[in-house]
Amino acid sequence: MNYSIVIPLYNESENINQLNSELLKALSDSEITNNKFEIIYVNDGSTDNTSNLLKKLNNNIKTIILENNSNLAQSKSILNGIEVSNYNNIILLDGDLQSDPKDIKKMIDIYNKKENILVHGFRKNRNDPYFTKILPSKIANFVVRKFTNSKILDHGCSLKIFDKSMIDINDFFGDFHRLFAAQVSKDIKIIEVEVNHRPRTKGKSKYGFERIFRVFIDLIFIKFSRNESSYFYTIGYLGLLSFLLSLASLSYMMYLKIFVGKSFIATPLPILFVFFTLAGLIFFSIILMLETLKKMFKEGNAKTKNFTIYKKD
Repeated sequence: MNYSIVIPLYNESENINQLNSELLKALSDSEITNNKFEIIYVNDGSTDNTSNLLKKLNNNIKTIILENNSNLAQSKSILNGIEVSNYNNIILLDGDLQSDPKDIKKMIDIYNKKENILVHGFRKNRNDPYFTKILPSKIANFVVRKFTNSKILDHGCSLKIFDKSMIDINDFFGDFHRLFAAQVSKDIKIIEVEVNHRPRTKGKSKYGFERIFRVFIDLIFIKFSRNESSYFYTIGYLGLLSFLLSLASLSYMMYLKIFVGKSFIATPLPILFVFFTLAGLIFFSIILMLETLKKMFKEGNAKTKNFTIYKKD
């Protein structure tokens, strides 16, 4: 089978050469050399020497260097890498050396034997500080499982193998790399594989306790836009409900005036009528605005790219 290995990098100049060396060694294993590989390094606007070191690599495996025009974050970097990949089967790997390239072999062995699966790494024994990394990860994993009914133990593990047809590169949000496996777990079989996790010895971690809040925001978005038209109908229902409540307020005001002979000015009904009418208008305006932005975003993506490709053979 053919595989594209996508590796996002941000200020990892201290790790690049060792990572590349370990990766080439892992891919030269005689048991997996019958597979074809390409390596895609995505430099996410690094401010150190990452870019220069990447361009100096001289690999015997096809290597593509992709330079984002600015710092776009890990998820967008992965999606850019997938967009330029030549093969359908994607292997994701972090550039911090905490994931072990040797684990790729056993994950490929499982992936090659079955169809319609996603092979997902599981860091059973993590080598990270407990309060700043492990605890936030445990909380985030618990929240994701509750929200999505996923059975995945370690959603944050970078090592994954999947078919890129599972992903629409023009329809992404937030920390895509952390949640997409949970999203597809209802339709795709997820096989978790225990992988080696090493302590970070060089460079700085880009994540901390704030990941919990990011996960919450992404999960709310997932619930809100479960399918293409979900948000349209959700906001539409809220707008319709607001108009119905404003109509109910107006009707009750008329009832008090005509049949009871009571002035509705002394009641909060006029305020409720105005409030619900404005709320309805706002909700429907939001739909129009979101649809316009969505169209502009997709057209912009189709016309311009936010990265530059440097090919190495």
